[in-house]
Amino acid sequence: MPDTIAVIDVGSNSIKLLVARAGAKSNSIETLCSEAIETRISGGISSKLPSLNEDAITAGTTTIAKLQNMAQNYQPDCTVVVATSAVRDAINGDDFVQNIAEGTGLQVRILSGAEEANYIGQGISCDPAIGGMTSFIQSDIGGGSLELIRFEAGQIQQAISLQLGAVRLTERFVEDADAPLTLKIEASIRRYVTEQLMSSDFDFSPAELPLIGTGGAYTVSRAMLVAETDSDIEHSLPHLERSTLSQLKNKLAPLPLRERYSIPHLPAARADIMPTALITIDALLEVANRSNLTHSFYNLRYGVAANLLKQQTKWRL
Repeated sequence: MPDTIAVIDVGSNSIKLLVARAGAKSNSIETLCSEAIETRISGGISSKLPSLNEDAITAGTTTIAKLQNMAQNYQPDCTVVVATSAVRDAINGDDFVQNIAEGTGLQVRILSGAEEANYIGQGISCDPAIGGMTSFIQSDIGGGSLELIRFEAGQIQQAISLQLGAVRLTERFVEDADAPLTLKIEASIRRYVTEQLMSSDFDFSPAELPLIGTGGAYTVSRAMLVAETDSDIEHSLPHLERSTLSQLKNKLAPLPLRERYSIPHLPAARADIMPTALITIDALLEVANRSNLTHSFYNLRYGVAANLLKQQTKWRL
């Protein structure tokens, strides 16, 4: 029986579990369990000295313990925990790591921006829906950061991490999260995202190179759009059109927060940041000169799992 591994991904908005083993085909992963719990630990991430408050640390520890127990049902050979932008940028990230160790016995590895981007890239290569595609650009939007990875002939040629996460931008530009998003605020977010993307010197050419989107912002967008067709996300086409995403943004932004709560498949914990996420996606598509993208469920945790299964060794800290 192939080695079974569990990966817990501590993101800014949600904490996710993947229990997996090597698939029958080369470079494939068999998913035994996949779970995500909305646990926003990233409040205050946009401040000059971001820190995790006590409630966030407690909530994060509770969620990780819950996912650890869930993973034990599959008797994994090893369980690894990785953390990204929220913990990486926090001045007290070590306190979070220590609390997790004391509460669960698990060691947390805080990934650098480059490591995060590279693992996300490895994850996408395991997606059977990509159909053997070896040259593409991947975008992953989280609460704290936006990762961009350029693949050519199956090799990562460029990987960057920008501080353009939906929570970070919402905190920076939206003064009243309960109110509708004004056109002025939208313009400010769009202008800032565009400037950051342009100054990053990321190579989006040629326009024919496919753009792949991973992360909660894309998953929630797809789920909301699919709900309008009375279908389900697992059996829907993964292609998202810029025009359709723009319409979704135009639907959400003018609504006060309390009205967004009633929209099907929009998690309450993301209702405040989804307009910002959609503005970010639209600005990205404009800078990249793309009219659409392909969504994939295979992101960071799949990349970590693929790396572990490939090495066939225990995680080294």
